Amino acid sequence: MSSSRNETISASSGGFGAVMGIKIFDCYIYPLKSGGSIRVENLELTQRGPKDDRLWLLVQDQGPDRGKFITQRDKGCEKLALVQAFPDVGGNMKFSAPGGQELVVSQDELSCYDGFVHVWGDDCAAIDAGNVAAHWFSNYIRKPCRLVKFPDDFIRSTDAAYSRQGDHVSFADGFPLLVTNVASLDKLRKHLPPNIEIEMERFRPNIVLEGAEPFEEDVIREIKIGDVVLEFVRPCSRCKITTISQAEGASTSDEPLRTLGRVRRGKGDGLEGVFFGQNAIPRKLGVIKVGDNVEILSKRPLHPALKNGGIGAQGTIDLPKR
Repeated sequence: MSSSRNETISASSGGFGAVMGIKIFDCYIYPLKSGGSIRVENLELTQRGPKDDRLWLLVQDQGPDRGKFITQRDKGCEKLALVQAFPDVGGNMKFSAPGGQELVVSQDELSCYDGFVHVWGDDCAAIDAGNVAAHWFSNYIRKPCRLVKFPDDFIRSTDAAYSRQGDHVSFADGFPLLVTNVASLDKLRKHLPPNIEIEMERFRPNIVLEGAEPFEEDVIREIKIGDVVLEFVRPCSRCKITTISQAEGASTSDEPLRTLGRVRRGKGDGLEGVFFGQNAIPRKLGVIKVGDNVEILSKRPLHPALKNGGIGAQGTIDLPKR
């Protein structure tokens, strides 16, 4: 890590931020990567992220991109947002889609995937869920695909520039957790065009904070929730998925990506994009729950990519309302 990332500011040093009164507002898991969210009251954290989070994945099954991961970003796959996935009896997994379609994948149907699956440049071992599951999902998204599961014994490392040795992750984009802030979304909404409604689910967080200042997450380094400690390691760059209504499984406009491009775009220290939320890594494991108090253990300077202006934490320019 660069020296700027290692620098820590005491949370008690005064000035910016809501040290008291921050709580866990919501918790989510996504058993199928790019599938529907499941709101949970209790979130059990493992080293690679929340239990059951993004352990299942769809991959392409034909052509030169065989094994490449499929998400809502792919044309025609926006409706993956409407697929729900729940652990079923006996260790099985149940998937459901609109219209009463259901699929149950049993442990007996799992076998080693032939080759590797590819997630953001990482070659990952995987467990194949069988032909019945492949047929069910291929029919649903109308393209040949396979359903695979993350192996318990496979290690997929996180980005070394923002991690410690041994940090790892499931099929999530790059880090075990994504943390967002209610106040940040409230402030972003003030810059959106009239009649545009954007819900937090668009950003697909694992943990949502309440009681923090708008964009205070940009300058937090570590938080403590009961015995659990999380380190915020990198601003989360956002993509097309934020434009997809998670309740409708369709893109309804180019918002909030368009507005984020105007008020939260930055570049610096090897990171470029539009940003909302923070990627995080568990440092002390345990279970957190909705309503838990959050203590800020330490803060840090803004990442260079967030210093180029726009709405945000201390030191940035607050743009006028559109």
